[in-house]
Amino acid sequence: MTNTHPITQNALTGADLKSMNRTRADVMVFIGVDLGERRNPSAIVVLERFEEWPANHTDILRGAGPKRRYVVRQAERIPLGTPYTEVIRRVKHVVERIASTGRHCVLIVDEGGPGIPVVERMREAGMGCSLIPYTITAGQAATGSTVSRTILLTKLQMMVESGELEIAAGCRDSEHLERELIYLQLDGKCSGESDDLAMALALACWKARVR
Repeated sequence: MTNTHPITQNALTGADLKSMNRTRADVMVFIGVDLGERRNPSAIVVLERFEEWPANHTDILRGAGPKRRYVVRQAERIPLGTPYTEVIRRVKHVVERIASTGRHCVLIVDEGGPGIPVVERMREAGMGCSLIPYTITAGQAATGSTVSRTILLTKLQMMVESGELEIAAGCRDSEHLERELIYLQLDGKCSGESDDLAMALALACWKARVR
């Protein structure tokens, strides 16, 4: 078994949900933020979680509960060198736009590296939604405030392979995100590709799937 994260582009299908009738209570939004450093850009990924009741008559008779689908609505790589104050302003704008639609959202931020002071600035700025920081570790465990890279990416891989995760048609920076997913490595070794968008998505997925 290699360390390469085997996510293929074919597993990521576009999702056009305009024709589907949704109430605001059906949808919850998770915003993953990977804070960049000197050589890596910051990234924002907006993930919608839909509660879907089973359409299959047999499942209904069995009393099956709602199933969940996860759709990437926005993937944005912020230009390298952008000050954290601008990153915070951009994230807050995204939150405000989501809040204006009446949907509830949760902000999940990578607190490792430069993350602690940036998260504090976010709190001071009043982001307008729940803010949950995580430190990504090199271990093999997860706590209320830490999660290992291996666990994050394994969970992401499972969601893709099970068909739970989709990328909406027309999603900004979707090509970059798909490429990152193809070349991701569980051990964090360099694969020649950046992973900022993929890690932002992994953080959003991690919190979105916590029961």
